[in-house]
Amino acid sequence: MDFYADDSHVATLESRLSLGQLLLEQRVELAWFMRQRDSRRAQQLADEAATALPPGHPLHARLDLLRAEVAGLLAEFERATQLLAQSKSAFEAAHDALGVGDSYMLSALLAALRGDNRGNLAAAGLAAQAYGLTEDLERSRIAAAWAAQASVYAAPDSTLRRLAEARALAPWPSAPVATLLGLAEALRQFDTGEQMQAAAQLMALATQAGQAGMVHMRIRIGLSLAAALSNVDDNDNAYAWTDQALALARRAGWPLAIGDALALLGSLARETGQLDRSLLLLKEAVEWLGIAPESRGNVLAHAYLSHSELDAGHAEQALLTAQRAEQLGRPVGAWAGVIDAMTVAARAQAMLGEVDTARSLAQEALLLAEQHELPMWQPDIYRALAEIHCNHPRPNEQQLPMTYLERALELTAKQGNDKEQLEILDALSSACERAGDYARALRYERRARERLAVTEQRRLSNRMAALEMRYRGEQQREEAQHQRMLAEAEAARAQELSTSLQVLENLGRIGREITVNLDLSSVLQTLVAHLGKLARVSYVGLSVLDAQGRLLIRRGVEDGRPMPERRVSLDDPNSKAAQCARERREILLEYAAGQRAASHIPGTREMHASWFGPLLVGEDLVGVLTIQSAEEHAYGAREQLIFRTLSAYVGVAVSNARVYARLGEQHARLAEAEAEMRKLATTDALTGIPNRRHFLAALDAEARRSQRSQRPMAVVMADIDYFKAINDTLGHAAGDAVLVHVSQLLDENKRTIDTVGRLGGEEFAILLPETDVDGAAEVADRLRRLIQGDATLWQNQPIAVSMSFGCAALPAQLPPEATDQAATELLQAADRALYQAKNAGRNLTALLRDGQGELYSAAE
Repeated sequence: MDFYADDSHVATLESRLSLGQLLLEQRVELAWFMRQRDSRRAQQLADEAATALPPGHPLHARLDLLRAEVAGLLAEFERATQLLAQSKSAFEAAHDALGVGDSYMLSALLAALRGDNRGNLAAAGLAAQAYGLTEDLERSRIAAAWAAQASVYAAPDSTLRRLAEARALAPWPSAPVATLLGLAEALRQFDTGEQMQAAAQLMALATQAGQAGMVHMRIRIGLSLAAALSNVDDNDNAYAWTDQALALARRAGWPLAIGDALALLGSLARETGQLDRSLLLLKEAVEWLGIAPESRGNVLAHAYLSHSELDAGHAEQALLTAQRAEQLGRPVGAWAGVIDAMTVAARAQAMLGEVDTARSLAQEALLLAEQHELPMWQPDIYRALAEIHCNHPRPNEQQLPMTYLERALELTAKQGNDKEQLEILDALSSACERAGDYARALRYERRARERLAVTEQRRLSNRMAALEMRYRGEQQREEAQHQRMLAEAEAARAQELSTSLQVLENLGRIGREITVNLDLSSVLQTLVAHLGKLARVSYVGLSVLDAQGRLLIRRGVEDGRPMPERRVSLDDPNSKAAQCARERREILLEYAAGQRAASHIPGTREMHASWFGPLLVGEDLVGVLTIQSAEEHAYGAREQLIFRTLSAYVGVAVSNARVYARLGEQHARLAEAEAEMRKLATTDALTGIPNRRHFLAALDAEARRSQRSQRPMAVVMADIDYFKAINDTLGHAAGDAVLVHVSQLLDENKRTIDTVGRLGGEEFAILLPETDVDGAAEVADRLRRLIQGDATLWQNQPIAVSMSFGCAALPAQLPPEATDQAATELLQAADRALYQAKNAGRNLTALLRDGQGELYSAAE
């Protein structure tokens, strides 16, 4: 996909999206082209596409790059850097040189946003190298043009060469390339004092940048144009262009762009004597730019604010603000802002009586301006020094103020700043007059008058040129708008019929997708995913009537974000959804700007168009569908018809979901009953351990596994001694208590892999995988001693019992024909061993080895 696209191509993609004709790759393309046109929508489109893309798909890297650019424009630099690194790594792993180049272009933009001019230029150079490995000549041209405009501040000596190289690469440049080349030329003209030429160039670029989707460049162009117009005293147009740039920045929601525009407005207000407005605007600018304190824009905004505070007579506050600007600017190398702030601080210190500190600060600022080759800032420093020495003279330095002013005059003459030259000439005339040098004072006065005449003539010429530019620009815009309207009308006529048919087809497809969903959250997400293609939608809410018919349980999504679930009584007088449910009719509400619904929830957006529709299945009300827009007059007859149609589908989906939920509950109850029956079938009812059936099944399975793996296994048979006597003397309840207690001791003291079962009456068995006959005898005898020493407590009386144990093990290898009977024979062998223990006197452990029985221990 291309790096930039014009509005007509984006409009085509949008139209096809609304008709459901856009492939997944084209959805990603649309999201990419929307990244600056509408960052929020670009994010939403990217998220939708990401969920549809399979893991590992190459387009995931493109979506991460898009998210990184949006994060950077929102001044979320840490997140932007992480996403950029993630996408660049993916492009490199895929050997995608084009993607790598795009990553470097984003690095250049992030550097520009931070005010890192050299980083901006370096990244553009790396992008050009990456593009050189591809066949995408347009991207190579964009990178070269970007580098040319970046070099104006990073390497001004190379700008003309870079412009020539870029133009040679693009003899017939596209709109994006022409925009970047034109901006580079205009910025160069601006810095060399050719303000009108720069303004003319910038004015021609503004519309072109917007149509190419270069919204950040469009804002920058507007601010640069405003600064150029201000320099030629066309403050009306400077204000207009700055306001326009600010509106674009606010609509985009980009904090740094908003702050930069406010800072320029504040500076313009100061220059036109509106100090109160200047202070308000600059304080707001500082708040916006505070989100990225390391940005150069933040440094300059603080410096501008200190100027206005000083002009307003707030010397102490101006000093604090200037010191803050210096503190912010030094680490990031924002030397222009640092020097400007130090000059203000010097003036403020002088006003506060700290004259020596003021002189030192001004001299340090002058040295920094020379070191960093910033001659534009030197005249103001010399003027500050002149003011300090004039207001606080020292012996034998009466000539210093005039020396400083003459140096400032020399520099401003080179820079072509008529307004500042006039101010310095006036100051020189006054300084000479105070010093008693009336002849020089008169000469400077005459020069001031001559300069005033030249300045007025140039100002008039500039105003005429500005008016002509504005007139031509308006003519071009009107002609372009006329042609666009003709083309749009023709396209609208051709598409109207197709659109109507497609809408109906889309509604049917959406309806089918909704009604197959049996989960209400999925129904809501389907609505959210598709409604935005059919109407202007900011919020979608699905309210379902509870089983008692008294409450609406509402789920909603606002601007792609799920909202907390709310419960609204059907009797709520403030809820329009409740009213819609009670009256079973559609409700359409429209609110003008500034109006707010009584049911508005704090923390949510103000909606200016709201539609509520009852969800009916036959005569039964199942809920309410709510659709809202933050735009005024968003829902006409067409939209209401669409919503009404969708309501029918949603009602069916809600009804189906309810039936499915009831079936699910019934299924859960049946599964629970089945599990209980299985438990009863495999568990001994009295003791809770496995019964005979369960134990024998486990024994058979383990015997087969043992033979396959040729691993040992053993079985222990156990019997409570003289159990009949307990029943006869104490009763069956006492006998049951003994059985429960013994089974707990056996079960709690076995290994995790062992199985204890009750075979019937007082007879138990233990299955011991991975155990030979000696190990089984050891386990059995340990259990025997444990039971002998732990009496059963029944009716506060202890009942002491003992047990006899018989052990047998399965041979490691059996003939194949003997495997089927192995479990039965093993149990019989253990039973023979148990019989031997009984005959020997009980409370013993016996084992069967090679068919011969032997005692493991004697009675204790």
